[in-house]
Amino acid sequence: MGQLIAASAPTRIDFAGGTLDIPPLYLFHQPAMTVNVAIDLPATVEIRRRPGRAIRLVSIDQRRRLDWSSRDRITWTRAPFLELTARLIKTLAPDVGLEITTRCVAPAGAGIGGSSALAVAAVAALTTAAGARWSKTTLIEVARGIETQAIHVPTGYQDYYAAAYGGASAIEFGLGGIRRTSVGSKSFLADLERHLLLLYVGAPRFSGANNWELFKQHVDGDKRTVRLFEALSQNAVSMRDAFLRRDLPTIAELLNGDWEARRRALPAMSTPAIDRLIRALRRRGALGARVCGAGGGGCLAVLIKPDTRAHLAALAHSSGAKVLPCALDTRGVVVRRTEG
Repeated sequence: MGQLIAASAPTRIDFAGGTLDIPPLYLFHQPAMTVNVAIDLPATVEIRRRPGRAIRLVSIDQRRRLDWSSRDRITWTRAPFLELTARLIKTLAPDVGLEITTRCVAPAGAGIGGSSALAVAAVAALTTAAGARWSKTTLIEVARGIETQAIHVPTGYQDYYAAAYGGASAIEFGLGGIRRTSVGSKSFLADLERHLLLLYVGAPRFSGANNWELFKQHVDGDKRTVRLFEALSQNAVSMRDAFLRRDLPTIAELLNGDWEARRRALPAMSTPAIDRLIRALRRRGALGARVCGAGGGGCLAVLIKPDTRAHLAALAHSSGAKVLPCALDTRGVVVRRTEG
């Protein structure tokens, strides 16, 4: 069968500072940072060599297969939802026959960076297949650049850093560039994991457009949006400090504050069902909750007391939400080669 190259990259839960990671917004709100943790709901990419030059792409979660006679014949007009992967292959694959299989464990529209994790895993696998070795910084820039081409709107950085590095990150965006700092020891991450409940409330109705709406409002000088970003910036700095202190009660308080600020600024980030679920969870003892990513649906990250997990999970299930596994990932992107 030949050599198999397999790459995996984690998704993430954003705790504070999301949307500030989109250039050039962070230049207007210094210090600007995003705090997130990587979770083990990975995207994976597997590559096997085939005879000739033909390329086959199999997307497990999309349940689609595309075949092209060669790399230069790659197109995605018949499968727009596979544009990102097709662009990655066309840009980075060696000009040989390949079978490429992709899978993202995170459900559709989860708001936890599944497409960006897929991009990171694909860049790592494809460059390995081409005999190249890239730094994580280069890998991040290329993955983000190609995803920006695919989705046609500005994209932030935080998802790619979580996918590349794993762990808990404070990603600071300054005049001199981007700096990532680890803000979680293994013992603290284990404690945080015991306090996390991740719920999937369904694919968002707004197709991830909320961040783009905030971006446009900021560029247009909307004062309420500018004040929101100032609040997000201050909250993110406080969140980083709370992570460094291992202060879970303050983390929960700041998680709630971040969500309330976003929800007031752009009501489309929530839905009546999400509002009801968050209120019910907090009445039953949840410490903090916010929708992951751009909102409108997707995943809800909840900080809980460990002894309330079963009770709160049952409450969420009765409301139509699905409990997702939420182990924290400390490895980041991993590439392996096997023969067989």
